[in-house]
Amino acid sequence: MTEKLFQIDPYLKQTEAEIVEVSEDTLALDRTIFAPEAGGQASDLGTIDGIDMLHAEEKDGIVYHKMADIPSGFKAGAKVKLELDWETRFDHMQNHCGEHIISGILFTKYGIGNKGFHLGSEFSTLDADMKQMPQEMVDEVERLANKAVFSAVPVTVDMIESKEEAQKLPLRKELKVDEDISIVTIPGIDCVACCCPHPSDTSQVGLIKIIKAENYKGMTRIYFKCGMRAFEDYKLKHDIITVLNKKYSSEEHNLIENIKIQDNKNNEMRRDLYAMKSKFALMEAERLVADSEKVVSFEYDDQSLDDLKFMAKKIMEITDLPVILSSTSCMTVLLTHSGKSKLKCGKLVKEFACGFGGKGGGSDTLAQALFSDVEIMRNFVKISLMSV
Repeated sequence: MTEKLFQIDPYLKQTEAEIVEVSEDTLALDRTIFAPEAGGQASDLGTIDGIDMLHAEEKDGIVYHKMADIPSGFKAGAKVKLELDWETRFDHMQNHCGEHIISGILFTKYGIGNKGFHLGSEFSTLDADMKQMPQEMVDEVERLANKAVFSAVPVTVDMIESKEEAQKLPLRKELKVDEDISIVTIPGIDCVACCCPHPSDTSQVGLIKIIKAENYKGMTRIYFKCGMRAFEDYKLKHDIITVLNKKYSSEEHNLIENIKIQDNKNNEMRRDLYAMKSKFALMEAERLVADSEKVVSFEYDDQSLDDLKFMAKKIMEITDLPVILSSTSCMTVLLTHSGKSKLKCGKLVKEFACGFGGKGGGSDTLAQALFSDVEIMRNFVKISLMSV
């Protein structure tokens, strides 16, 4: 059995231990400050004699430490120095305790259980046993969670010998173990079995911010950040709002309204532009059709693929002739027709474009080919015209 010092003192950052077992890249020690992966939370990180400890996991009461390297001096009976990556540990403590606070509030105030928890590298999630959680409830849970933080409520961890003794406590979840049970208690907020390290009071959790809540497999998945994660999230969003305020000559309180006003102006400009573009395209289509006999074909020097498609659509509104348009700016050829032509657009691209440095594809009535050389593109257009 490994003595779990992190359960006795979660603030212990370094100590000495004795190697009990060495197996390939893994060490078993007589005691450890490294909390193993458990309860939806990744393991601690740190070093053992200056060598990176990459992962810790527990099996049958023994904590195994995966190492970046096993030097020759790592043998059973040898003494080693353990140093904890405190920044990672404290981040885990903040966000895991934040989950206890949110889950406890959901249970004590609303009778809603927590069906799952995951502490990720960017944010944490918990799955509340409620299909559709109203936003008003989410906001209230967040408010109460932060109120608990500001109240600096003590967080205690007690080792209970038997399941019978533990069940006398107001537990939020059913027990999964029968003995040596670690019970985390936040008076008035939460009481649950948990073996991970926790801060001594709720104030150390820092800000709790619920990022979003969404329906997930008949439950509500709540995404949240605590402590420095929440601070960094706030800083990022504050920087974004600052840029937007400057762009829209606005302040926070009327930013959304100013964005809506600008969006309406932009939509009006887009409608006017589309009307002008349609008018020009129709005039251009009429000109090209008037100059065409078997096929409508033209090379542009400043049109995008979308422009070619828009022009082809206008042309096909007034003729059944096949259309072959190209542009040197996007090095693309567009072939299309209404279905009344024998031209096999996709087949032509596959046989004569893809075989000569181009790429693309399509159907019998619509295809496109992209080239890297303008002369090859123009040769493909010539072949296409001969195929009409």
